[in-house]
Amino acid sequence: MSGVRVRTRAAVAALALAAVTVPAATAHAEARWSATDLTRVGDAALTGVTRVDGDTTWVYGVRVGQEGKVHPRTPLLLARDDGERSWREIPMRGFADRSNQISAIDAVSQDDAWMVGAYEEPRGVFLTQHWDGTEWRVVDAPAPRGTKLAGAGLLDVSARAHDDVWAVGWLIVVDSEVPDPDKPGGTIQETHAEAMLQHWDGEAWHLVPVPDAASLWTNSVTALADDDVWVSGYTSEDQPAMLHYDGTSWSRVPVPYNGVNGELVDLEARGANDVWAAGRKLNDDEDTGHALLAHWNGRSWKQVPAPADAGRVNDLTLAPGGVAVAGEQRDGTPYVMRLRRGRWSVLSVPPGGADGTRYLTGVAWTPRGVTAVGYEEGATGLPGPLLLTGGR
Repeated sequence: MSGVRVRTRAAVAALALAAVTVPAATAHAEARWSATDLTRVGDAALTGVTRVDGDTTWVYGVRVGQEGKVHPRTPLLLARDDGERSWREIPMRGFADRSNQISAIDAVSQDDAWMVGAYEEPRGVFLTQHWDGTEWRVVDAPAPRGTKLAGAGLLDVSARAHDDVWAVGWLIVVDSEVPDPDKPGGTIQETHAEAMLQHWDGEAWHLVPVPDAASLWTNSVTALADDDVWVSGYTSEDQPAMLHYDGTSWSRVPVPYNGVNGELVDLEARGANDVWAAGRKLNDDEDTGHALLAHWNGRSWKQVPAPADAGRVNDLTLAPGGVAVAGEQRDGTPYVMRLRRGRWSVLSVPPGGADGTRYLTGVAWTPRGVTAVGYEEGATGLPGPLLLTGGR
């Protein structure tokens, strides 16, 4: 079960640009984490967290059932206002294909939010949902016409206004298909991957042409204005990639990094001159990944030094004086790190689960400090939801 990118809309202090130019130092801190008891939720995995506004936090993921050998999935969304002690569940409709993993949620306000996720093959549409403050309503997003897909999905969404919402995802396009001589009724397909962009204009979702789409995989999007939209991902050669929209056209913007390969998985922005990106870099062919962070200062992207022993970053959030990230070391150990005024601190994550293994998929800064979500191995072999708060 893979993690997804998360949007964070917390109000934070402005970051001095000097913070990204000084050498990064590392300090380990024993974080005072508070683990939320989610026994009532049952078997589930949390895949993301977002600040809806200054008062409310949502965490989301998928609940996993068991029907014989089948494990049906239903979407899971929990909410808490800052003055509340417990999390409440917000009902959300399931999809016909029963995969039902929420990829990402972003909110304009408490009564205007969007969720993106699965592609429903029988109807040939992407299923998004809109929250009006009372209930979620399914809204179809189009797939390319005349194109056969072997797989597809939306991975991230950025909601700037009621009539300006962007979503990114992926397509596996079937180039050719012939009968499989070794499997009666089966076929052999030749396919290629393409990046995908969609835009909501207040009335409907529309596919947006992506330059050199077949050479890109798009993971994350953040919209700052109608003429200032960023999209991150990686190229078909496994190089970090960044696209920018200026209101008229899309262009590639180089992101320097000291690796042989790498990907960008998340974007967060305070403003036009303060945008952050995070992901993974590989130093050689045997490397499983190190933390990759980059910062846009309004003129260019620059790599931000990270601790040498930090593994891949799964998610990024803005925090006072800098950012915080959640990821995993090369041995699979989860971590949370915070960059504040140019210095890193590594917040220890306590082990848990039936075998002591935990996975962190999302992180957000809230008035309570860092909220980190994920899942751990349960006693039944199914995932157990993980929600940690603390680490100020």
